[in-house]
Amino acid sequence: MADSPMGKLHSAGGGGSSSGFGSVGEDVLESILRRLPAATFASAACVSRSWHWVCKRILSRPKLASALSLNPCAQIALQEVVDKVLSEPICPHFAIINVGNNMNMTDALEYIGRKLGTGTPMVISADSGIIGVDVITNQVKEVEGDIDSDSNNAEQGIILTVGFVPGLKVDVVPLLHLEEVNEDRLMVDKFIMDITEYSVAVSGCSTPVGVIMFGDGAAEIKSAAEKLDYAMPLEAAIVGDEKGNFEYRSANDSRYISAIGPQNYTTSAVALVFAKDRHKCPGLGDIKFHVAVSDGLSTIGPRHRQHLLKLVIAVHCLLLDEKVRRKFLTAKEF
Repeated sequence: MADSPMGKLHSAGGGGSSSGFGSVGEDVLESILRRLPAATFASAACVSRSWHWVCKRILSRPKLASALSLNPCAQIALQEVVDKVLSEPICPHFAIINVGNNMNMTDALEYIGRKLGTGTPMVISADSGIIGVDVITNQVKEVEGDIDSDSNNAEQGIILTVGFVPGLKVDVVPLLHLEEVNEDRLMVDKFIMDITEYSVAVSGCSTPVGVIMFGDGAAEIKSAAEKLDYAMPLEAAIVGDEKGNFEYRSANDSRYISAIGPQNYTTSAVALVFAKDRHKCPGLGDIKFHVAVSDGLSTIGPRHRQHLLKLVIAVHCLLLDEKVRRKFLTAKEF
């Protein structure tokens, strides 16, 4: 460790030394720590109590790190987006991955899960279009095309978005579909109850701050979305895409599956649920979602208000101190 970058930082910063990093002022130290990649930054936070507090100050506000790769080699594309989002300080609280047809979703979920940590909830989906900042050119690029299309544009591309949301807890809750001989139904009531119980468990409040839904294009989940809309109060922001292919990893999937026993089921949708953390550090502000709707998207439920903005902003942008609006978005086109 002594010969590694982190080992040198530790040697210079430990023991109250009057030379090296031990004599560096907090402003200079903070400037240096801000430039570290995520893994080294996490190690730096363990060097000493003073370094820990400087690192906490650096990561004291919500942060999103996102990267797009259009490399035709799936493995290289995966490595590029992971390296990019982890090239700066961030503690992954959740991840959203959008891919084209050249990407095996199971392999991608496993690879990214190893890099982000086993406890990070993640959802990966194959989408009809992706937009993001390219890792090579650092320019915003958009890939269009149906997920069933044979065009080159539709075949390639991955965008990884990793979120850090201090003061919130995040998990993925599945909407299960029973497939018994005499029963074929969506377990909507259980889905809403699971969301509510998760929120109560981590925050003491039955209402989550926000929900991002991902639906299976083969399942009809509009009724579930409408029921969720009625069940949640107006301040709970809800967005999503009802038509797509997805896979997910929950922080504790057995919590939601064990209750149905040995019955056969599939997962028709998942909800990425954001709830307040009852144990959040004092002084942290409240995170709220600001939601808007673009052309080509429609609202579900009678209580929605219409706004115009791109879906990528509605889904990926968390803002502080904004008035909360709620929407569930159905992607008609992208």
